[in-house]
Amino acid sequence: MGRDISRLHPRLQTAVSRLQDVCREENLPLGIGECFRSVAEQDELYAQGRTKPGAIVTNAPGSSYSSQHQWGIAFDFYKDVSGHAYDDDSFFARVGAFGKGLGLGWGGDWSSIEDRPHLYLPDWGSTPAKLKEQYGTFENFRRTWDDTGTAGSAGGTGSGNISASGSVIVRNGQIHANNFCGAGLAADGIRGSRTRKAGVMALQQAMNLDYRAGLAVDGIWGANSRRALGNHYVRKGEKQYLVTAAEILLMLKNYAVGGVESPGIFGSGLDQAVRLYQGEHGLKADGYAGPDTFLSLIG
Repeated sequence: MGRDISRLHPRLQTAVSRLQDVCREENLPLGIGECFRSVAEQDELYAQGRTKPGAIVTNAPGSSYSSQHQWGIAFDFYKDVSGHAYDDDSFFARVGAFGKGLGLGWGGDWSSIEDRPHLYLPDWGSTPAKLKEQYGTFENFRRTWDDTGTAGSAGGTGSGNISASGSVIVRNGQIHANNFCGAGLAADGIRGSRTRKAGVMALQQAMNLDYRAGLAVDGIWGANSRRALGNHYVRKGEKQYLVTAAEILLMLKNYAVGGVESPGIFGSGLDQAVRLYQGEHGLKADGYAGPDTFLSLIG
């Protein structure tokens, strides 16, 4: 089976890279397992326990295209310690949480068949049913990958350039907001009133986690929220949940930041996005995400 990350969806490749960085910083020995599977590889796995030795591990034959791995939107991971690849529940829970902070879905949250070593792009739900309905085959889906708009350096297009079909960057921000603060958004890439409210929720959630602010995460910006923000700021090199909020808020404004972590790590991609946003919105372009920048972002 394939462990070639380069065969995954471009956004998932980026998420894997960021997850590897986070796990290195947290001293978690992350190993990357199954990535993309061809029809033949899925059939081989399906045969296990049926026409080949071993236990049954999947009910999806290759011809059904019913595995997320066949669509390049999922990968498996393990603990890269000899003899202990799958025996540490806390390891899978921590990596799963970090993956969710990056906007991924985690198989450990599934209620039917829990799959703790499994992370995936949640845009199409927890099964490939929507992908099969829309594209039929992986090859058709693969042709759309060059149009995802997620590659390259951070760049602000401004909310005015969001088309009627929605921005990919905003859509990803909506997914991250859902995972970070339970915003409950439809990931449609359109910056409406609920998406703006979700940005406030992300900031409130971050202040609760960083500063124990005790705010209601309700998306309503009032005196208590402003008092909690105070003069707090984050800049390059820092690691806080306030960084996560800055990443999500910028994405909801259609600015690419290079990834989202929880807690966030203020890297060069975010620094570039912050400076670009500040310069385009009449703020001092110093890369410091402070009260003026946050108040502008939630506006």
